[in-house]
Amino acid sequence: MSNKEKNLSDKWFKQWTQTDSYLASDNHINRIPLRLTSSNIVIYGEATLSEVLKEFEHEDHHPVTVGGKVPVQLWCNNFIDTDCGPIDNVNPYIEIWYSFPVTPKSSKLDLPYENEYSYNVDAPDTLTWCHRVLCGPAKGGYDLGAIAAIAGGREIWGFPKHPGLADLSFEYPDEETAAFEGSLQGNKVISLKIKRPESIAEHVTADIDLCTPQGACITPKQNPLKASFVAKQTRYQQAFSATMHFFPWDQATDSLTIYEDESYFGALLKSWEFRPALKMHCSNLKIVAFKPDGWDPDFVG
Repeated sequence: MSNKEKNLSDKWFKQWTQTDSYLASDNHINRIPLRLTSSNIVIYGEATLSEVLKEFEHEDHHPVTVGGKVPVQLWCNNFIDTDCGPIDNVNPYIEIWYSFPVTPKSSKLDLPYENEYSYNVDAPDTLTWCHRVLCGPAKGGYDLGAIAAIAGGREIWGFPKHPGLADLSFEYPDEETAAFEGSLQGNKVISLKIKRPESIAEHVTADIDLCTPQGACITPKQNPLKASFVAKQTRYQQAFSATMHFFPWDQATDSLTIYEDESYFGALLKSWEFRPALKMHCSNLKIVAFKPDGWDPDFVG
């Protein structure tokens, strides 16, 4: 996958110069800040608070709600170039996660529901909570990107990534459709197909270019009473740039099946009674993940 003209040479990335590096257990150096660029499908919807709270008994945070429901985001990502893997390579891989906003348990927040766009929460003093992640090889079988993303993601940022490679696919069956399929260790996880919002005349387009506040992103704690593949809790900062296209979920053109065959990702989301309400597609997302907050900025060796 060697390519001198990497997508990470985009001028937007040049503002985020390297500050650190980390040798992960897969023996690849991780550039910090980490850079990624991708095409994406994001499904925004609602989950049942009482079910989600079963995952929060040991946590110090509480899910934000919208009209009493948890506004979950399901991100399906086709990373076409990343800093995950050999330094001189283009390192693609495929990833899926779900996330939602949280606040400390001492300051619970319920926002009003107005329409489907209410589930795309943009509220001050909330944190973005990443709850589960799966990574898989790129189309064609290149797996060094996914392997490095799992190792570095777990060890540096504490991302709750399953340590095994998933079988994921991100496809464009035709000019108007995007599709995502996933399984893990032979068990089906998800099947998704949408009519791309930009193919619909009434769609909404938003150009974003933002940097989150310091420590505004967070991962779960390990549960002392239940073994899982959750790595560790961290706080970190990210930056994003993209042109995003939105349209409400349409059962006539869109479909989502979440399977309960696999317990870590799919069955958990299914138990939350997740219901899609809004869809987003973009083909030019750029992400930067900065060094987590726990590193001492004043240390001099």
